[in-house]
Amino acid sequence: MPKILELEEIMRGMPQLDSEAKHYHLEGVYCRSLFMPAGSLATGKIHNRESIGILAQGTLRITNGDTSVVVTAPYITVDKPGVKRLAYAETDCTFITVHRSDKKTLDDLEDELVSKSFEEYEHKTQQLIGESL
Repeated sequence: MPKILELEEIMRGMPQLDSEAKHYHLEGVYCRSLFMPAGSLATGKIHNRESIGILAQGTLRITNGDTSVVVTAPYITVDKPGVKRLAYAETDCTFITVHRSDKKTLDDLEDELVSKSFEEYEHKTQQLIGESL
């Protein structure tokens, strides 16, 4: 089991951050924004497709288990699919992700954009390859 998944399991037993994501929609685009107070730790979701990540406020330490970076706003990156990340907010942070999608409900968006496990990601990826043939 990857270390990030082990840490995520441990983190589930800790007090949880009470910071609700804000959601924005326009034709073909879904955007979510999350505030992380200084000192908080969070794991990201496994995205099924590329997305744009924007650190709009603060300084964030991010690792995927192999590499680590410290980024300070303003920071924009193209996040590759199939990766799980762990983030530590060194200061108060606002992180935004931007995705291509016409879906409007959170359940539909989650089903299309993220996988709950690496096995699910592999299955969805193989399914998409099969559909494109």
